[in-house]
Amino acid sequence: MTTWRAVKELKKARLVDTRRIGNSVAVSITDDPVMLRTLRSIPDTDPQRAAAKAFAEELSVHPWLAECRLFGTVGRGEHRPGEEVDVAIVYDDGAPEEEAKRVSGEVAEAVRARTNVTIIPLCISSREMGRRGGLGSELRDKEKIWERGKDK
Repeated sequence: MTTWRAVKELKKARLVDTRRIGNSVAVSITDDPVMLRTLRSIPDTDPQRAAAKAFAEELSVHPWLAECRLFGTVGRGEHRPGEEVDVAIVYDDGAPEEEAKRVSGEVAEAVRARTNVTIIPLCISSREMGRRGGLGSELRDKEKIWERGKDK
């Protein structure tokens, strides 16, 4: 199959959009929210989720990391291409918050440099995650993308 034939089939399925620029045709992933949800259900087609998982895996070498959770538009599956990714970094209570914030920021920047996807880390202690009310209670039902003891 030629690339152009594949593009025509993807356009017919409403998965990509095309537009003419001079003698060329630009192809981009659709911005239709329903079709984007469909695309995201296929593994490895969502650059934001892939970048978030890479971020979590890189951060996992630090013993203070307890888990990483996706939240915001990416966590809800409502994001558009190019949006930032919100990741909750849950760190052990004994770890210094400053170190968790510094290292999370450094790893987020390294992932952005490689993938061109911006990760916004939010650091929260395990104790805060367990409290009733507040930010922890908002994050508890969000998707875990990495958890200590459950890594590959």
